[in-house]
Amino acid sequence: MKIWVAVLSVLGGLSGLVSGFMVTAGGEMFGDATMSNDGAAVFWLSALAIFLGFLSWKWNKPSGAGLIIIALYGIYANGLFFTIAFIFLLIAGILAFRIQPKEKQRAK
Repeated sequence: MKIWVAVLSVLGGLSGLVSGFMVTAGGEMFGDATMSNDGAAVFWLSALAIFLGFLSWKWNKPSGAGLIIIALYGIYANGLFFTIAFIFLLIAGILAFRIQPKEKQRAK
């Protein structure tokens, strides 16, 4: 299951990067500073989501919470442009909570 969290967070992060770039470019094209700022914030948070997917192997609950928060903020800031990334990041965040820690090897 750890692999799926990483794969889904990478797919969601890449989709979020594209979404953030499109919204930022649209905001600059139409002269809307708020739209540009929201798109840039989602762009960088999507890059962070990629790293959180791999950090969930060690710290599963904080990383899962971070992925869910990024998914919710992205859908709020970018709207429907962020739909695909929202789905991937939300599923990755939920799966990160379900990662079971390995049993430590017993000392002989």
